[in-house]
Amino acid sequence: MSVYAQQARWTLCGLSLCVDAFTRLDTNSCAKLAAGPDKARALGAELQRRAAAGIGGEVRFDWHDGPAWLDAHLPMRIALGGTPAHAARLLTRLGAPALLALEHRTPEQLAVLDPDMLLAAEAPVRAAEVAATGQDRSRVYVFEYTAHEEIGGIVPPRSSRIIVRFHDFDLEQDSDFTRLSPELLRDCVGQGSGIVSGFSSLGGGPRLDAGITYARALAASWQAAGIGTIHFEMAGYERPEYRDHTMQKMAGAMTSIGMSLSEFRAIDAETRDLGEGMRRLGDRLGLSRVTVHADDWAISATRGDPDQEREALMMGCLLASARAAAGGLSVPNALPDGAAFSAPPPEETYQGWHIVSCPSPHLHQPRTTLGLGDTFMAGCLLVLGQPKLPDLVMPTEAPMHFAAPLT
Repeated sequence: MSVYAQQARWTLCGLSLCVDAFTRLDTNSCAKLAAGPDKARALGAELQRRAAAGIGGEVRFDWHDGPAWLDAHLPMRIALGGTPAHAARLLTRLGAPALLALEHRTPEQLAVLDPDMLLAAEAPVRAAEVAATGQDRSRVYVFEYTAHEEIGGIVPPRSSRIIVRFHDFDLEQDSDFTRLSPELLRDCVGQGSGIVSGFSSLGGGPRLDAGITYARALAASWQAAGIGTIHFEMAGYERPEYRDHTMQKMAGAMTSIGMSLSEFRAIDAETRDLGEGMRRLGDRLGLSRVTVHADDWAISATRGDPDQEREALMMGCLLASARAAAGGLSVPNALPDGAAFSAPPPEETYQGWHIVSCPSPHLHQPRTTLGLGDTFMAGCLLVLGQPKLPDLVMPTEAPMHFAAPLT
């Protein structure tokens, strides 16, 4: 792992950040929701419906007083939220350079950052050295549930988490990040990575279009500086038309896209051949890479080096499984105890596309599901941003040890 970090080029992490408040979705929390006002009962019913179907993802819920009611009635733990934030945190922990976009440097937001995470100023600066400004924003609420543990009469078939957002958020349009991030790519021609994520929190209309305009301009500055990969990470959108509009308008500004299997099926429910569907999506959006992660495998369609892509998938799966086993951010030195493996989708090469895949160390009852997709993404970009593919000997029979999880 250290070899990758030592050779790593910059990963530029934007464009969304939040403070997560999370709790267990269990019989007790469902009972409290059911005893609350109409909006609480409706939220509880939706959470149970999704858990019964094994659905995680994100939902926008219309309840202005929801955050205050939940804070008052359910036990909540505060943590860092947002895809680029999880990626920057992991890469920083590994010792790889990562710059996080943060416009809203409020007291609560800075408090959930690790001290050594890097923000933009005249140069990259540690989060611990940044002064807090402004008022705290609304939190995002996360409900985790575990496979086969009863929740008020229903039994979920798989472990996941449901992200509940009560308000729309603007992207982190950090002027220092906008100026500094392309400067950091000066010696990274054809290497390094940039993340553009967070459009699902914008809703639709002018706010979404303004966010896309900003993201496209930022990505263009990265492309001009010679960045290797610009990655767009999908999420659950409030409406399918918001998702489709975002993908269409971001075409040409990104080179890579990633998503969960359920998110891919929401885009393309008809294609029975997964590899064919991924290739078709890549051609439609002008991409060089499409990646999909499931519970027990990961797959990419790439026009790049298939061996490096496979290595990227393996790194992402290993880091995500370590987080799942430890219950938080963790650096592995072997596979998690009790991990199960399934056969991944088949590999092939077709019309310039390489379909590569790998099994993921799957835990039947993980200690957490929060941030696993973000961790997988960060692991992939760590490898794809390398100047070359290192020759490593990975341990196969060593006992599993995790550093204490960061929460």
